Amino acid sequence: MAQWIVDYLPTWNIIRISGIAAYVLLFAGVFLGIAQGMPIAKGRPKAVMFEWHTRTTWLAFGLGITHALTLVIDHYSPFTWRELLIPFTASVHPIGTGLGTLAFYGLLIVLLSSDLRNKLGRKWWFMFHMLSYPVFAGLLIHGMVTGSDSGHVIMRLMYVFTGISIIGITVLRGLMRERKGPEITIGPKRNESESMKDRKWAETYGLAVPLRQEQLK
Repeated sequence: MAQWIVDYLPTWNIIRISGIAAYVLLFAGVFLGIAQGMPIAKGRPKAVMFEWHTRTTWLAFGLGITHALTLVIDHYSPFTWRELLIPFTASVHPIGTGLGTLAFYGLLIVLLSSDLRNKLGRKWWFMFHMLSYPVFAGLLIHGMVTGSDSGHVIMRLMYVFTGISIIGITVLRGLMRERKGPEITIGPKRNESESMKDRKWAETYGLAVPLRQEQLK
């Protein structure tokens, strides 16, 4: 019964649909993740973008698993577990398939590090989260190299559009942060209460200690 299902299951269609859908959802997840981190993203819109950023990324991971498992049972050109789990060992498109495997592992690290963010700390979480960029790039190349329909004009336009979109929004986010600019101070930052304490301390002990504003006059 199980073999009959495998024989008559449209594995090739499942492989292509799940692979393309996983890529599109990952693009949406990465794009929303960058967008919700912009300085102008605040309040409810920021929360909604973050929520869909998480959902689309997890959906992409789930479809990636479906894509890989279907490759194993495909009756036309099946892959072995070794070819799927060990990068660059596939007999067909070893480089493209290897990049897909590495991207899958990278996405798993990104998702797990997000769930363990409080335990890892912001520094390590950020380092792991930056793998999103090579993961996306790896899947883009994987789709273009291994996809049987990647030569179609619509698929080419999709890869070009998604790639340029990620680059564009990344540059835009960087420019917006640069435009905002860092807070520049000379010496340790002193608030008004600290300045008043210094003045009272100097007056109490009869010390002629000029404050910074008096020095500037």
